[in-house]
Amino acid sequence: MSGCLENFPNGIPLIGVIKAYMRKLMDNVDFDEGLENFLYRIAGVALWALVILTAADEFGINVTGLVVGLGFIGLAVAFAAQDTVENVIAGVFIIIDRPFREGERILLPKNLGGTYSKWGDVTYIGLRTTRVRSTDGVLLTIPNKLLTKDAVANFSHSSDMELRVRIRLGLTATWSNVTKAEEIVKDIADNHADIVSKPKPPEVVLRGFGDQEIVMEIRYYVDNARKMRPSKSFFVTEILRRFEEEGVTLAFPVRVNMNSDVDLEGLGF
Repeated sequence: MSGCLENFPNGIPLIGVIKAYMRKLMDNVDFDEGLENFLYRIAGVALWALVILTAADEFGINVTGLVVGLGFIGLAVAFAAQDTVENVIAGVFIIIDRPFREGERILLPKNLGGTYSKWGDVTYIGLRTTRVRSTDGVLLTIPNKLLTKDAVANFSHSSDMELRVRIRLGLTATWSNVTKAEEIVKDIADNHADIVSKPKPPEVVLRGFGDQEIVMEIRYYVDNARKMRPSKSFFVTEILRRFEEEGVTLAFPVRVNMNSDVDLEGLGF
């Protein structure tokens, strides 16, 4: 019995040595910090379990029965905490696959995005939950399994930051009106600091004839997701100002009340 008591403490410093070696090994490998901490904790629990079971065997305790009993307890806990287990597994996949990282802007799940705006910036990635600050300023703690059920849209992935913005408008269907509008739009694009020329320079496309207009689409790239909305707002404001100054007209539907005294010739009928 005394020999067993003497041998039991010897395993404790051994745990510290093994954990220190593991930490050094992980530091030399390109592991994600969250995954590294998770593996470190799991290894620590496994080592302590091994030491305790070894000591129990030295004391003559039936280790096999103890392991089976612990297995049943673990299974019961797993069923009771099934939701937590699913989130932890999803968190491991997020850490390994890296569909997004802290600081990047993503599209929020549909059931959350409709309430707290569609986009958000990732502030923390944990094993069970991920925290995202929406563009409305709301800090959301999202269970990881919600972020792995559907495709994840990452608007600021570090390997490819450029994003395309589209603006559509309807122009009065005359040659002079449409060509003048093209000149103005191209000039606005060439003089906006947030618009980049890669992977493609800005372009103006006439998509075809609408019911009462020529449909124009403006396409340009920005190098950061946070510039999409401000640049679009600026573009729309400049279009309205320049079109009004230079006599370019946007098309709009005409509604005629046939019971009123209206001169149809003046409307082109």
